Amino acid sequence: MTGDADFARRLAELIAFPTVSDVSNLALVAHIEAIAASHGASCRRFDDPDGNKANLLVTIGPQVDGGLVLSGHTDVVPVTGQSWSGDPWTLRELDGRLVGRGATDMKGFLACCLAALPHFADMKLKRPIHLAFSYDEEVGCTGVGPMAEWIGRNARPSLAVIGEATEMDLVTAHKGGTIGWTHVTGKPAHSSQPDKGVNAVMIAAELVHEISRIAEEMRSGPSVEGIDPPFSTIQVNQIQGGSHGNILAEHCSFFWEMRLVPGDSAERVLGRMQAKADALQPAMRAVSPGAGIAFDIQARIPPLGSTDDAALEARLLALLGRQAPRAVPYGTEAGIFAAAGMPAVVIGPGTIKDAHQPDESIAIDQMAACTDFLLRLATSEAA
Repeated sequence: MTGDADFARRLAELIAFPTVSDVSNLALVAHIEAIAASHGASCRRFDDPDGNKANLLVTIGPQVDGGLVLSGHTDVVPVTGQSWSGDPWTLRELDGRLVGRGATDMKGFLACCLAALPHFADMKLKRPIHLAFSYDEEVGCTGVGPMAEWIGRNARPSLAVIGEATEMDLVTAHKGGTIGWTHVTGKPAHSSQPDKGVNAVMIAAELVHEISRIAEEMRSGPSVEGIDPPFSTIQVNQIQGGSHGNILAEHCSFFWEMRLVPGDSAERVLGRMQAKADALQPAMRAVSPGAGIAFDIQARIPPLGSTDDAALEARLLALLGRQAPRAVPYGTEAGIFAAAGMPAVVIGPGTIKDAHQPDESIAIDQMAACTDFLLRLATSEAA
């Protein structure tokens, strides 16, 4: 480990908790609560329905409206099937970088927040600073909602900074997303007599073809300059169905995802998909009343649009030493915080291209720049 920088120590502690999305994060939450308590911060948990995971809200400073939210997720993607050159859960340094699962996405930002916490405690804050750490971001941003809504109703902060990797650029807009499965139920029959059955794979193929048409039309639909690509997208990334080469498939399911620019509507796209299903189902049910098509929406991630606050944007750019904000094609929890009633932006250390990779790593100088930015941002709140 290089240096006595507190962010490196905190990152090592956080990475040692293997908080893959399908396991509990409660041990990590308890660890952060202990750190927060040692600096006089208050903590509030938002448990998931099963009590196996929790969002954690850490608050330091006066109990008044306004202030800052610094937010990130505690879960990480799996390491299964990846070739790591060392233990993914033990932080190590290599060529000016810190290596470990979640280093970039996004325990690096959480570590910067925890490294800054003692300094926040020493400031004479006029407004509070909240650390909002969520669960299940990696499976569709499904965990943060109740905490974001509580913050919006009860704390009414003036700004939420979501620390996903932006190389410490200011991101003020990004795409949203809706993901789900389509399940087709047919009727099996011998392939020599296809009229006696309903081929679920063939029906699914017609739906996938409709999605391809929607994707092509999106190219000339709503767009946002600066996002690559600037238009909405939709694609099918998984498909499974059928049981044997000479039996009409009884079942077929496929997974789709749409990435929508601010101003586009998931309901519009879902309506097109449902209309195609409605057109196909009468013929299916004429052969078998039990045949049909069902849509299972698994997650909705709101897009992030510009805050339209020129003064806030200028202040953040000045603190970052940047000239202009940018927009990105991926989604974050920022759209959820914005929908809960607070201005939200994305600023974080590292680059998104390092996320989810074997030997995931983050540059030490990015961690230092992030911690410095958080302290300067907090100082502006104390002024």
